[in-house]
Amino acid sequence: MRSSSDDLREIMKTLASNTVTLQQNIMSFQQKTRSSIHNLEKQMGQVASSVGKMEAQINGKFPSQALNPKENVSVITLRSGKELEEKRSK
Repeated sequence: MRSSSDDLREIMKTLASNTVTLQQNIMSFQQKTRSSIHNLEKQMGQVASSVGKMEAQINGKFPSQALNPKENVSVITLRSGKELEEKRSK
Protein backbone atom coordinates (compact mmCIF):
# COMPACT_ATOMS: atom_id res chain seq x y z
CA MET A 1 0.00 0.00 0.00
CA ARG A 2 1.27 3.47 -0.93
CA SER A 3 1.50 6.16 1.67
CA SER A 4 0.31 9.71 1.11
CA SER A 5 3.94 10.89 1.04
CA ASP A 6 4.65 8.46 -1.84
CA ASP A 7 1.59 9.82 -3.67
CA LEU A 8 2.77 13.36 -3.04
CA ARG A 9 6.27 12.52 -4.32
CA GLU A 10 4.79 11.03 -7.49
CA ILE A 11 2.62 14.11 -8.02
CA MET A 12 5.64 16.38 -7.55
CA LYS A 13 7.72 14.32 -10.02
CA THR A 14 4.92 14.53 -12.58
CA LEU A 15 4.55 18.27 -11.99
CA ALA A 16 8.30 18.82 -12.36
CA SER A 17 8.39 16.76 -15.55
CA ASN A 18 5.42 18.61 -17.00
CA THR A 19 7.00 21.95 -16.09
CA VAL A 20 10.25 21.04 -17.87
CA THR A 21 8.32 19.90 -20.94
CA LEU A 22 6.29 23.12 -20.92
CA GLN A 23 9.45 25.24 -20.65
CA GLN A 24 11.01 23.36 -23.57
CA ASN A 25 7.87 23.88 -25.67
CA ILE A 26 7.82 27.60 -24.83
CA MET A 27 11.49 27.98 -25.76
CA SER A 28 10.90 26.18 -29.05
CA PHE A 29 7.89 28.38 -29.81
CA GLN A 30 9.90 31.52 -29.02
CA GLN A 31 12.70 30.42 -31.33
CA LYS A 32 10.26 29.69 -34.16
CA THR A 33 8.58 33.06 -33.59
CA ARG A 34 11.94 34.88 -33.68
CA SER A 35 12.82 33.07 -36.89
CA SER A 36 9.46 33.95 -38.47
CA ILE A 37 9.81 37.61 -37.48
CA HIS A 38 13.33 37.68 -38.92
CA ASN A 39 12.05 36.22 -42.21
CA LEU A 40 9.21 38.75 -42.34
CA GLU A 41 11.64 41.62 -41.71
CA LYS A 42 13.84 40.36 -44.53
CA GLN A 43 10.86 40.05 -46.89
CA MET A 44 9.60 43.54 -45.99
CA GLY A 45 13.07 44.91 -46.73
CA GLN A 46 12.96 43.24 -50.14
CA VAL A 47 9.50 44.69 -50.81
CA ALA A 48 10.64 48.16 -49.77
CA SER A 49 13.67 47.87 -52.03
CA SER A 50 11.54 46.76 -54.98
CA VAL A 51 9.06 49.58 -54.43
CA GLY A 52 11.90 52.08 -54.24
CA LYS A 53 13.30 50.82 -57.54
CA MET A 54 9.88 50.97 -59.18
CA GLU A 55 9.34 54.53 -57.98
CA ALA A 56 12.71 55.56 -59.33
CA GLN A 57 11.96 53.99 -62.71
CA ILE A 58 8.65 55.75 -63.17
CA ASN A 59 9.53 59.11 -61.67
CA GLY A 60 7.77 58.60 -58.38
CA LYS A 61 4.36 57.61 -59.76
CA PHE A 62 2.86 54.17 -59.77
CA PRO A 63 0.94 53.23 -62.92
CA SER A 64 -2.23 52.92 -60.86
CA GLN A 65 -1.94 56.53 -59.72
CA ALA A 66 -3.88 58.14 -62.53
CA LEU A 67 -3.53 61.86 -62.86
CA ASN A 68 -6.70 63.91 -62.94
CA PRO A 69 -5.70 67.35 -64.19
CA LYS A 70 -9.19 68.73 -63.57
CA GLU A 71 -8.57 68.57 -59.82
CA ASN A 72 -5.88 71.26 -60.11
CA VAL A 73 -7.38 73.44 -62.84
CA SER A 74 -9.55 76.43 -62.12
CA VAL A 75 -9.21 78.30 -65.44
CA ILE A 76 -8.59 76.94 -68.92
CA THR A 77 -7.22 79.32 -71.55
CA LEU A 78 -8.11 78.47 -75.14
CA ARG A 79 -5.88 79.20 -78.15
CA SER A 80 -8.13 82.10 -78.98
CA GLY A 81 -7.33 83.65 -75.61
CA LYS A 82 -10.77 83.05 -74.19
CA GLU A 83 -10.76 81.78 -70.60
CA LEU A 84 -13.16 79.14 -69.37
CA GLU A 85 -13.91 78.73 -65.68
CA GLU A 86 -15.31 75.46 -64.49
CA LYS A 87 -18.13 75.81 -62.00
CA ARG A 88 -17.89 73.13 -59.33
CA SER A 89 -20.81 72.17 -57.19
CA LYS A 90 -19.85 70.77 -53.85
